[in-house]
Amino acid sequence: MGCFITVTDLGQARNELAALTAQLQHVSAPADLTMLHRDAAYVALDLGESALAMTHAVQCLDAARSAGEPALEVKAHVTVALVMGEAYDDLGASSHFAEADALSRASGYVRGVALAAVNASHFELERGLYGAATLRLHALLTSEHAAGLLIVDERVGTELYQSFHINYVKGSSLALRQNEVPPGLRPGVEAQVQTSAAVLGTMRRDEQLAPRWQPDILDSLTAYALLRRHTDEALALATERIHLARASGIRTHLGRALLERAGVHAERRAWAAVITDAQEAALLFEQDSRELLAVHAWQAVADARAQQGHFREAFGVQRQLTQRTEALYRAFFQQGAQLRQIERQAREAEVRAQAMAEAATHDPLTGAPNRSVALEALAALWEEAQRGRVSSVALMDIDHFKSVNDRFGHAIGDEVLIRVVQHLSAQLSDQECLARFGGEEFLLILQGLTLAEAQQVCEELRAALHTLTWDDLAPDLTVTGSFGVAIMQPGIPLKRTLQEADAALYAAKAAGRNMVQLADPFRLQGEGQAEGAEHPSVPRASEKTGP
Repeated sequence: MGCFITVTDLGQARNELAALTAQLQHVSAPADLTMLHRDAAYVALDLGESALAMTHAVQCLDAARSAGEPALEVKAHVTVALVMGEAYDDLGASSHFAEADALSRASGYVRGVALAAVNASHFELERGLYGAATLRLHALLTSEHAAGLLIVDERVGTELYQSFHINYVKGSSLALRQNEVPPGLRPGVEAQVQTSAAVLGTMRRDEQLAPRWQPDILDSLTAYALLRRHTDEALALATERIHLARASGIRTHLGRALLERAGVHAERRAWAAVITDAQEAALLFEQDSRELLAVHAWQAVADARAQQGHFREAFGVQRQLTQRTEALYRAFFQQGAQLRQIERQAREAEVRAQAMAEAATHDPLTGAPNRSVALEALAALWEEAQRGRVSSVALMDIDHFKSVNDRFGHAIGDEVLIRVVQHLSAQLSDQECLARFGGEEFLLILQGLTLAEAQQVCEELRAALHTLTWDDLAPDLTVTGSFGVAIMQPGIPLKRTLQEADAALYAAKAAGRNMVQLADPFRLQGEGQAEGAEHPSVPRASEKTGP
């Protein structure tokens, strides 16, 4: 268990993330931004939104650096490390844990040393490194930094102290059972696990304790019961955890709980029960695309079938596992190669984090803001439009782009897209933005411009694009663009506005292309109250049938 938010209800998680996202729109102080992004990253992890979690984690680190407070930067490094750990970037996670520890020691931040150690132990427990986690926590407990466990944080209270005991009980129970504790340390670890288990027993009975702690407490106490060979007690604790997980509605939580109970069944040699729990866990993991966890669950199924003497069925499961593991290995190998390339280019971990943030918000080919960023910006302008502030939006499509790819090849097509973005973006003011919406279609955000002003900007962009020369790529290549422009109006949903811009773009293409067409603002009026600034799915004009 790491020191971060763990929700126990899917609806609660979504509501909490929405609330945090809303708060971020109204906060500018770096310290507040750091903590809000940190909380949002952890809730996104609970929801299985890894990319979103990484985006918040990187923004958390950026805000912490702006704040200039070592304690905040330590917390941000821990956040990034945990998110990387969930994405199986072990090298990246270890690097950020080490950075957090070094910064804490250099600045005299005692709680930071404890924070880094406890969360690093959580990462090690997730990897099955029970001996390493136990040694890390035991070293902390016997060091001068143990006092950091008792320091109360103004935001999370005594959670660090509670997390320490949760992690210590699980890690040391499993490490002792597997003989992963050095003989010289074993007496001390055995004494401390009893002490920490007693703390968890008190926490479990505490009615004031947040319900979100209970699954982790039950998980650790299950491991402790197995250490003492109390399998009936372990089964009861594991079953209680499953009931909590089912009530949460979070599939990964339930899958983990079922897989843990399958382990208890295996200790009792109840192989049919192992298969039932592990199969359900595997299917839940697959629904959440948690492939590595699914592999662990199916492995438990294969082992149980072999124990039953059903070797043909066990072989069938094992053969599928081999194929899945090979696919996972290739995926992780490719991911690792990409990350190492980023590291070589960036040379420093913080630049690497910035690169990840860039990838989350920008189109990798052209460098333009991507569709999701553009829609978020539009939603904010839509809110302002409801209060009377004018803004316009345009959709632009590169004319006959498919023929460019067909005649000159995709490499030339990609270069066309890159140069179009570079050239047109250079013509825009700070209040205007060009984003890639998909394929050869782009979105223009024209903040503060009336329809007539937006038309003028688009005409200038159209002319600039038409006059570009492409002799170095292909002597007979010409590139033009068509534009559809609409204005945001109070009471008109954003989705409807974008549909009108798309219709205007289609009209420009139908009329011969290389022109700007305006949506009729009067047609939009009188359509009733706004339905909200949702992120619409707008059909691309290039995907329609017609001229």
